[in-house]
Amino acid sequence: MATYSHGYEENLKRAIRDAVALDPIATIPQLTETLSKRLNHSFDPRYIKRLRDKIGRQALVEYDRAKIEDRMNFTRENYRMIRERLVKIVYWNPEDNPREKRPWASDVIDAAKTIVMLDFTLLKAEIETGMYKKPIELLAKEIRYDPLPDDIRIVVIQSWKNFGMLPAATIEEMVPAKMV
Repeated sequence: MATYSHGYEENLKRAIRDAVALDPIATIPQLTETLSKRLNHSFDPRYIKRLRDKIGRQALVEYDRAKIEDRMNFTRENYRMIRERLVKIVYWNPEDNPREKRPWASDVIDAAKTIVMLDFTLLKAEIETGMYKKPIELLAKEIRYDPLPDDIRIVVIQSWKNFGMLPAATIEEMVPAKMV
């Protein structure tokens, strides 16, 4: 099976999604033929099947994530309403609620405990559903290493040179001749 560059493979995936959108029940041989004509290139049907399956799995993951986010939004809205009511119990004020009786101390304590438990439960649910995870591509872009100061860099490169860890040509590329 042939391997293609990442960019070409992404374009091929887009072409597969387009072809499947036009004919959702197309067989792999039909899909391969359509792509071969469209892209003026012959493809191995096994490779096209692998890419189509990969696209399908990716779509399922995105669909599941959307369902989870919808469910979490519904849960947050319920949580908000319940929390507002519990806060009214904890911070009861006779001026704000002249017609209501003062809540029992045990009710205030239970309401406060429930607020804390709900906060932790919602946070745990958000963590478990991956709402705080960043895609690996974004994490990789955030990792930056500060360059070493020139004097330390020269010492490190010199020690590599002394132990024969770097060829001379590589050292010349890394450090200007006046520094070595």
